[in-house]
Amino acid sequence: MLLSEVAKAADADSSPIYVVRHATPPNFAGTMTIPIKPERYLDNWERARRDDRKDPALQHLIAGARELMADQQIYYIQAAVPKVIHWRSDATEWGQHDYWASAQETLAHGYGDDEDRAIVKMQALLALGFSPRNLFLTMGKDKVGGPETVLVVRQNQVYYVLDDTDGPPYPTARRPEFTPMLTFGYGGFWIHGYPHVTRPQSGTRTVVASAASATVAQ
Repeated sequence: MLLSEVAKAADADSSPIYVVRHATPPNFAGTMTIPIKPERYLDNWERARRDDRKDPALQHLIAGARELMADQQIYYIQAAVPKVIHWRSDATEWGQHDYWASAQETLAHGYGDDEDRAIVKMQALLALGFSPRNLFLTMGKDKVGGPETVLVVRQNQVYYVLDDTDGPPYPTARRPEFTPMLTFGYGGFWIHGYPHVTRPQSGTRTVVASAASATVAQ
């Protein structure tokens, strides 16, 4: 379902926002996706997808990447954001358990957690000309680092993960320890699952086993 049909603005800000129609489901890391409506995250997503491309701090952030090739820009933004946005929990910075700040808010404060830094990366790549249909915020689990929200970029049919470190982006195929659970995109929301083939008497069919818990999906 399109965001314009399921969500309303979280505040009075009238900045333009993107809506992508006929979005391609982000089936990556061996998963299949199912469209959902995650009510509890809609206000957060509204702030995340707000168009902050003209923000002076964001323009300054991307200045050194303007003349680079698209692949190089992904690497540049992944390395640049942790240098200007220092990690701090929502409880400390905003006095809330879970608050997704807009890119403008995060850049103004200079602090943020994994969601906030992923949102800045997303807005930075939008400002560099990346299509919104190829940018996704994904909540997942990393076997090494635990729960994490990352930016996923679809580039030339390859999905790259920009995690919450200053390490280089990596294709999802090279990081099997990361399990995507819930993805937010400009064309919709999806829960991730893994295909499981069953063989009932009537014939073979494929079902999807959810990778996310009910507490995350709802």
